[in-house]
Amino acid sequence: MKKIKFLIIIFSITFFVSSVKAESNFSLQNYLDKNNIENGETQIYLLNRCSAVYAYASGIILKTDAVSSKNFIEISNNLLFKSVELTIIEEEKKLEEVQKKAEEIRKELFNNYIAEGKKNWEKNKSHFKGSYIANDMTICSKLTEEK
Repeated sequence: MKKIKFLIIIFSITFFVSSVKAESNFSLQNYLDKNNIENGETQIYLLNRCSAVYAYASGIILKTDAVSSKNFIEISNNLLFKSVELTIIEEEKKLEEVQKKAEEIRKELFNNYIAEGKKNWEKNKSHFKGSYIANDMTICSKLTEEK
């Protein structure tokens, strides 16, 4: 009986982790279509995804365009900071705790972009074109436009 419970728990955890991973490999547009942008949680996720995609773009162009790479990483950090601010307001948590969590989330999302970019590179020799990453960059660029 204990073995059965153990197997069920392991299966459940594995299923949950794989569904979370799979959920992060989709277009930001799909996420926004399914979630209310007025919701603070949706806005925080959007800021985190955009921070990660700008960090990814910064790394991709670092060798060919250091100035743009630096600009992208500044944008990434600004978006992450806005995510932290909004999380503090929404969840009433301490700055240090929220910063650490936001950095972990960005790292995970960044790694997802790396994996997806590699797949895309193998498919068509582009890190962005033909993948949801290009669409994510377009959406995120709207967050950073000067008004």
